[in-house]
Amino acid sequence: MATARPAPSWGLLDSVVRLHKVGERTEPDWAVIECSETRAYVTLYNGHDRPDGTSPFRLSPFDGLELLVRVADDPPYPTALSIRLHGDPDKDVRRGTIGGVLLADGGFVVLSSCLPDTRGSSSYIVFDAANASLAMIRANLSLTFLLSVTYTPLPIRRTDGGGYVLALLASDANRKDVVCLMPSPLPFDQPWQLKTPLFPPEKPTWFNADEEFSSQGRAFWVSLGKGVLFCDHQDLLSSSSDNVRFSYIALPLGCEVAFDPTFRTADSSKYRTMRCVGDSLRFVSIEGYTTVHSRDMVLCMWTLIIPSSSSGDQWRKVGEICVGRLREQEGFKNARLPTHRPPTKPMLSSHEDGVVYFMLSDRHKGEDAAKYIYVFSVNMFTGRFVSSWRLPSSCAPHSDPQFLMGSDILKHIKI
Repeated sequence: MATARPAPSWGLLDSVVRLHKVGERTEPDWAVIECSETRAYVTLYNGHDRPDGTSPFRLSPFDGLELLVRVADDPPYPTALSIRLHGDPDKDVRRGTIGGVLLADGGFVVLSSCLPDTRGSSSYIVFDAANASLAMIRANLSLTFLLSVTYTPLPIRRTDGGGYVLALLASDANRKDVVCLMPSPLPFDQPWQLKTPLFPPEKPTWFNADEEFSSQGRAFWVSLGKGVLFCDHQDLLSSSSDNVRFSYIALPLGCEVAFDPTFRTADSSKYRTMRCVGDSLRFVSIEGYTTVHSRDMVLCMWTLIIPSSSSGDQWRKVGEICVGRLREQEGFKNARLPTHRPPTKPMLSSHEDGVVYFMLSDRHKGEDAAKYIYVFSVNMFTGRFVSSWRLPSSCAPHSDPQFLMGSDILKHIKI
């Protein structure tokens, strides 16, 4: 048995989750993540369609689900996750990609998946590092609910040691907002519980979350073009109230992005990010990303102490550097990074205060894909170039930086 060891404390994570075929040769850099509890399901065929109209399929507990991780010894290599299914009844018809990483933060990994079968069903697979548990949870709320803010459920850890609760923001058939909650552990076919959100009047009517995270006893849903919705964990977890009171924080002045009904404007997640650092929110934006030449873009970072409720404009800019000036720095020049493409995909480091990682591709106009993807970091407090590396072509997912994310979940994983 391999000795348990922690993965790197922070690094890049491939968001594509593939299927590890049983019996397929496992590369030496892949390992099974230790899980003391696994709850998974498959659907079994009971025979032909029945006269009473009931489904010929039945849900059955399944103990053959494994989550694997590839952790390279060299920091430039992205970490990746995969799923393996021992005794899979649909093994002959499953193919390649089985899902994606929706969230990897706060000791949780949430995956989207096409499990438990191949007939259009779907589920969330949640890994809870603190309890070393792996659970499959039904993703389909019901035909009467529509996910209105995000498809990604946010895990909220219970304070009584009883696992976690998944939280989703949705709307019902009458377009009434609801908070959908799924406590763990519950059976796969358990319906989601509902609460009523009390949104502040300043919340925009159109609000889609690009990022979700939990910190300091609060849950956050972030629209990188609008602002931040947040609420207390206590409101989500309380059994004494059916309401959840939310607060709203607008982005720094001048940073709001107008809704584009044609969807031709670059997605905000390509050039912005937000995370919690201690008791503060950090917001990073590549200003001018959609309007100016790359050399005139400005890398900016703001901070805001998390208030107890909605408040006025309290953002404070704590760093900025023009891309053209950055390219003139000796470290950037020595790294021989491409300058014909703009930086993209900012990622706040969780272990280096003020350091933000960006990505660059060497794709030229007219080319379908980049040959290489580069990562470089900048200390936003000082505006100085810190480091860079080139991702190996075999580990650069689909030659698209958008398939990579930064995560500190790796430090929680034992293999």
